[in-house]
Amino acid sequence: MSGLYRLPGLFLTALCHAFVIYHMAEHRYSKKKFALYSCIFAVVFVSMMGYGYAAGGWVSFFSYIGIVVELFLYSCIASKDGFPKKCFLFITYFCLFSVLDNILKLMVRLFLSQISEVAGYYAAILLRSIVLLLLSALYKKYAAVFLRSLIDSGKRWWNPTLIALLFYLLQATVSVLNAGKFIPDVYLLIAFAAISFLMCVVYGVVFSNIRYMKKDAEAALVRQNAEYLSNRLSVLQRAEEANRRLRHDMRHHIEVIAEYAKTGNTSAILAYIGEYNTEISEAAVKRYSENRTINSILSAYAGKAEEGGISFLAQCNVPKELKIREIDLIALLGNLLENALHGCQESGKEKPCMEIHIRLKKNLLLIVCNNICSDKLKLSGSLPVGKSIGISSILSVCQKYDGNLDYKIEKDVCSACAVLNL
Repeated sequence: MSGLYRLPGLFLTALCHAFVIYHMAEHRYSKKKFALYSCIFAVVFVSMMGYGYAAGGWVSFFSYIGIVVELFLYSCIASKDGFPKKCFLFITYFCLFSVLDNILKLMVRLFLSQISEVAGYYAAILLRSIVLLLLSALYKKYAAVFLRSLIDSGKRWWNPTLIALLFYLLQATVSVLNAGKFIPDVYLLIAFAAISFLMCVVYGVVFSNIRYMKKDAEAALVRQNAEYLSNRLSVLQRAEEANRRLRHDMRHHIEVIAEYAKTGNTSAILAYIGEYNTEISEAAVKRYSENRTINSILSAYAGKAEEGGISFLAQCNVPKELKIREIDLIALLGNLLENALHGCQESGKEKPCMEIHIRLKKNLLLIVCNNICSDKLKLSGSLPVGKSIGISSILSVCQKYDGNLDYKIEKDVCSACAVLNL
């Protein structure tokens, strides 16, 4: 069959790739920009594969390798996920695509042998596209949110990526046997079906373990929130004791003021009242936010900063209720402040300080955390070099709520800006 007849099918395949990658990846660009890159990808894809089919032989093989590389680069450009996660998603998708492609071609060859080669070619492509779109819809509904919530760290994603690569190599070996007609079609169909089943079982075990790990991480955040609330309770208890002492001493204060009044010493009265007012202010509990979780976290870190001799400033303008899970809010705000606290402690500067500004603007939750930092702190893009688990956790929450995280360093001040779309 001439390569010319294949062009519409290749174009449909390119569109299917673009659609799946759009719903599989974390979007880096707007829809218009993604559509532009998709058009470029489709033109190169159709041109390269069309030429490969027309030339045949080794040219066809190298064209196939070329479109695999192009598809991988396209998925990397379109997604803002970490590189290990990009590799895992791409290899998994391409392995699934290849298995489906081979299974459907074999089924058409076995069960629809009476139709023409052209009809068989397009029947396999249409069936493959329908199945991939269906799987893409199932992924978006059941798996996308879960995968998005996982911390985007290399240590977590390289192992599943290796498993995906092993499955791809296994199906590639069977594909070579299929292309060389070394094994009867029926046995090949059974082999591909077995690979698909085994892949689903192994992936089920892997992500079941990851789900348990995620639950453990959430339990740790619950314990962290309990610690914040415990610290908050301690602050309230100390304030209550101070207020009780002030109330007890009130009679003595009145007697002192009365003695000053008898002698007409107005300046002494004013000075005494000012001193008393300062004492009351210091005993008062400072309220940072109407939101209970935010208030507890800010109060806890205000106490830690005070103990470490670090100046602490917090400005918060958010309502009592926010459309964000408490666990996510703890992970985000707690890690931001923890990193800022450590940054001040490691800076070696004479007057360490940290400040945080939180506000809700329409549906966007904006959090900016600034702190004095060490001269050794460097950035790679918009994140610190060798980012910690804490930063990965912050980034994971931002991605979960279609937001972003950016770090900047100016004049020994590290500024972290987290934006969440609520």
